[in-house]
Amino acid sequence: MKANDLLDLIGDVDDGILEEAEEKKRPVVSRWTRWAAAAACLCAVIGGVLLFVRTGGHSAPCGGTGGRTGAGGSGHNEGSVFMSYAGPVFPLTLREENAAISADRTITMDFASWVPVWIPNEEEASSRTDLTEEERQDVLNSYNEWFPEGGRYESSDHILVTDSYTLTNEDAQDQTLRVLYPFVSNLNNLAESRPVLTLDGEELDTALHAGSYAGGFQGAWENGSTHDNPGSLNLDPYVSWEGYRDLLDDGTYCQRALDDFADFSEIPVVVYEFTDAQGPESSEDDGIPNPTIRVLFELDYTQTRILSYGFNGGLHDEEKGIMGREFSIPEPGSRRYGVPRYLIVIGDDIENVNTQGFATGGWDTKKTVKADVMVTRTESNLEDALRMAAAYWVQELTDAGNYAESKPGYGFELYFGLMKEHLSAYGVLSENVAARYATGMIEELDVAAAVRVFWLEAEITVPAGTSVKLDAAFDKEPSFDFVCGAGNRGISGYDLVTGLGSNLTFTGQTARLEDRGQIEIVRQNFGFDLENQITEVRLDLTEPHYYLEVRARQES
Repeated sequence: MKANDLLDLIGDVDDGILEEAEEKKRPVVSRWTRWAAAAACLCAVIGGVLLFVRTGGHSAPCGGTGGRTGAGGSGHNEGSVFMSYAGPVFPLTLREENAAISADRTITMDFASWVPVWIPNEEEASSRTDLTEEERQDVLNSYNEWFPEGGRYESSDHILVTDSYTLTNEDAQDQTLRVLYPFVSNLNNLAESRPVLTLDGEELDTALHAGSYAGGFQGAWENGSTHDNPGSLNLDPYVSWEGYRDLLDDGTYCQRALDDFADFSEIPVVVYEFTDAQGPESSEDDGIPNPTIRVLFELDYTQTRILSYGFNGGLHDEEKGIMGREFSIPEPGSRRYGVPRYLIVIGDDIENVNTQGFATGGWDTKKTVKADVMVTRTESNLEDALRMAAAYWVQELTDAGNYAESKPGYGFELYFGLMKEHLSAYGVLSENVAARYATGMIEELDVAAAVRVFWLEAEITVPAGTSVKLDAAFDKEPSFDFVCGAGNRGISGYDLVTGLGSNLTFTGQTARLEDRGQIEIVRQNFGFDLENQITEVRLDLTEPHYYLEVRARQES
């Protein structure tokens, strides 16, 4: 097919196969419904190559069916199902089970951050050292207008959790252990939610392991809700502890998190790199609001899959065997100026690659403009090609303030590994591609936003016949309903599991409540009684799940 013939096909493309990534609304991240299906298969066959998400042995699952406390069961014990579920507090486990070690656990839930703190306007403005004196005065004037009392009270609905373990060695020999402490978070919030582990008061050095996305997918919003709407356009994280129970119950999810990420070096690809894009300046008066370069090519959809980076629109027409990508020509100093664009071709190569300048984005645009871009074709492997594109994307996230190498334990290699995992499980490398990622655009992957279970790993020694105290302290956000959810409006939920995912032998567990006079209890199954000063209770080890739902006291 000639290049002009390929361009002429644009007018015959159905609207339903156009993808305007910048103009369409981003699919929502909804927590309205419970994911009832099993997690997506973590392998895919691409061009005869089997892609596994992680590599390594699976002979020593971490934890199992609720640890060794007899904890099992089902149901959420009459606790609420919140629109936004923060996940439970999990128990400590060991990388390898050790019969010589027993554990006594005490979980303290401290509501200190609920206590309102007075923030003076002057102090707030003075803290803005990044501003000039004149700018700080403008800030102060604004604060004084907003808060005429001279300041305001601030508090948080997060709590401080201290999860403490007295680990006792009953053996006559010292025991060296690799402890694993699990917690729920995503990469975006990792700096705030990552626990600090201490042994007898001394902070431990820890390694970070990340599990895959903890949740499923659902369809688009219909009539204001996604409830029970099948599809895979939106993320659908867990809304109650049962989701995590099913995820962690047999230990394989944890074991995958401990394994190495798959290496895609043996998968051949062809990379098309687009650089030095040039075109006319943007001009509404001249009818060139957004000079755009459009790339069109032919392919066999059954034999080829495409990944891309740096494009902001696309076209798919499987019946005609054509695909397209487009990007706005960046001006000097603008976002992505000087940054290459990539098409990564997996399988059979594409044909008749054609580029053309247009007055603006959108595949219904017919007005062409003179524009040039250098196209370089190279043969590579999927590991190197993905790494190259991911490096540019991570740099873009860093520049936008959405990623930082300085975040604890969160570097490029972890992000890159989770990107490969997400692509294999749900993206174009999967046999069952989620509609959310069907475009193959790397930027649309929810690597940083996806909720997952992490593990902190540390090595400790418990001397023969003695005990040590290991603490995990961290900020814990609540589960809650959004403003539109009248049932639990103003209620914050916190919960924990007693044995899920743990292989420790527990001799007992205790829960302590530091309410600070800030809360009233709405629902619970702990047995706390604030009126009678019962703020410490011994937990039943056969009860798998405990929940606490509170609201702020009116007088506070």
